[in-house]
Amino acid sequence: MTTTEMDPQLAREVRAELTAIGTKHSRLQRHQQRVRALTVGIGILAIAGATTAAAIVVNNIPGSTTVAPLGGISTATHTGTGTIDLGPPPAKAGAVILNVTCLNQQGTVSIDTNPQNPGSGGDFATIYCSGRTTPVHIKDGLLPKPGSTTITITADPGTRWKATAEYASSSTSAWGVNVHGQTYGLCNYNGCPELMAAQELAHGEEGYIYSKETIRGTGYLKVYKSDGTTVIGRFAIGIPDDGNHQ
Repeated sequence: MTTTEMDPQLAREVRAELTAIGTKHSRLQRHQQRVRALTVGIGILAIAGATTAAAIVVNNIPGSTTVAPLGGISTATHTGTGTIDLGPPPAKAGAVILNVTCLNQQGTVSIDTNPQNPGSGGDFATIYCSGRTTPVHIKDGLLPKPGSTTITITADPGTRWKATAEYASSSTSAWGVNVHGQTYGLCNYNGCPELMAAQELAHGEEGYIYSKETIRGTGYLKVYKSDGTTVIGRFAIGIPDDGNHQ
């Protein structure tokens, strides 16, 4: 398991979103309800400056996506919205790997990413630049449109950024299935398994929570082994009230 420390500004943004889940104030819920399930897993997933699956770095969990670079690296620096020309895509290209750096620590930068929901037209990763000086790694950027060789990175006016981008192959492992016939692992373009990866609070042990329970705005969920019955701890959604325990 690879994890990345979350900077304070991003932590505030994610906490605010988690608290808003289930209300009209949730930006992610307005974009796509399934993103909620991805976001609540931040106790085990690494979010390196973005609020969607695009920046999640996870290893060795069923349903995880592995990418491998293909071809050369393209670089661009812009203020506001700009494009990067990657050249013609290789035959096996399924994603674009990007490393995006905010240069003046203001505004936001958004990158289109591969759909995380069957039938979806696409998702996006949003980087909050305030106080951020380290690059954000995105492994599932959307390929250029058919007939094009460029991708567009959307940024607020006055927001300066630089990025490297390269084509990559992309493969997603199958979800696990326990003795009860329940699927477990990570959300991906196939949807979400019945048991989602999560990390229990007390000792950081890796386990799983029931996806159907993540619709709660805040609170504590039981964390299970992959069998879906053996409880190993609890997982917090949002900023739970101390009295709101399961």
